[in-house]
Amino acid sequence: MQQLTKLTTTLTDENLIVPEAPKSIGLLTNSDILFGSPIPAIDKLKIVSNSEFEDIIREWVVGFCATKYIQVWRAGGANDKGRDVVAYYTEDGEYDNYQSKHYDHPLMPSDIWKELGKLCYYTFDKSYKLPRKYYFVSPQGVGPSVGDYLKKPEELKTELLKVWDTHCKKGITDKNEIPLSEELKLHIDSIDFSIFTFLDPQTLIDQHQQTNYFAARFGGGLKRRAKPLIQEMKDEEMRLRYVEQLFEAYSDHTAKSIQTLTELASNADLLTHFNRQREYFYWADALNQFSRDSLPTDNTCFEDLKEEIYQGVVDFSNARHSSGYENVVKTTQEAARLNLQSNALLSVAQTQDKKGICHHLANENKITWVSNESI
Repeated sequence: MQQLTKLTTTLTDENLIVPEAPKSIGLLTNSDILFGSPIPAIDKLKIVSNSEFEDIIREWVVGFCATKYIQVWRAGGANDKGRDVVAYYTEDGEYDNYQSKHYDHPLMPSDIWKELGKLCYYTFDKSYKLPRKYYFVSPQGVGPSVGDYLKKPEELKTELLKVWDTHCKKGITDKNEIPLSEELKLHIDSIDFSIFTFLDPQTLIDQHQQTNYFAARFGGGLKRRAKPLIQEMKDEEMRLRYVEQLFEAYSDHTAKSIQTLTELASNADLLTHFNRQREYFYWADALNQFSRDSLPTDNTCFEDLKEEIYQGVVDFSNARHSSGYENVVKTTQEAARLNLQSNALLSVAQTQDKKGICHHLANENKITWVSNESI
């Protein structure tokens, strides 16, 4: 108690240390509060799981190197025999190997000897053949010693033979020791060690960013969307169901049959309306293509958005309207008013897209502008 009293009496106004207030971090968004500050992609590489890091490598190979390889196989697992992501040039098995090493430090020589040993041994016993290139891929890159070895293939080979007993003999398989026999040594001597190299993590990020996997994996929003190209009207487009439905709506509105553009051209307002609807259709079509180009190939964002809009307008469209044309006008206006919040495409979707999706739904006969009884 005496010590406590002595301590408290020394904290006077003169010597009391007041901690400095934290500096302002600027305006906060709702996203900041929900998810915190965004993590740069290069830093996220360091905190993902081993499995997720292999997925990122595979996405990069599939998305960025699509013209280089015909097939990509993620082999990572307990029995991968020293292969994580295998990318094939040809059907007869020419390939590159991308070896994931998700460590918390730049790769050191002790990190790579066992992997080199696996490749040498499993190509010696003909489990698989040598790759054209063998890339070490690590979120922290390679350290100076590994970098120097990779620039000097013969030194790398010599050092591997020196450390075989300490790093490879018991490390290649869990079942058996792999001694450096004369036959295995001859095989290693025959290998061109210039096949061994590395993929820089910043290069991985920069090139992954050019794929349709990046936004889904690392966030940061979708890339900028180009304005869609509106095609010239062609004869085959007149046979599309959404066009047929529009002409049925115009016929219902005017109480006379309108089946051609020439007939429609006699009514300037309806012709202008038709041209706008075509533009909306192509806006939505371009959004669908943008989704395929900007998000993983198995994404269903456009179809999900189309379903949301369908659920938002179907009852309105099915309600009684003075004409099919009035149904088109009111339903597309209703679609534009829909407050959709969850779909990944909403950051780039426009009013034109929402209206255009109505015509995609009409093209599939999911909504109709004129009831069967009225046609």
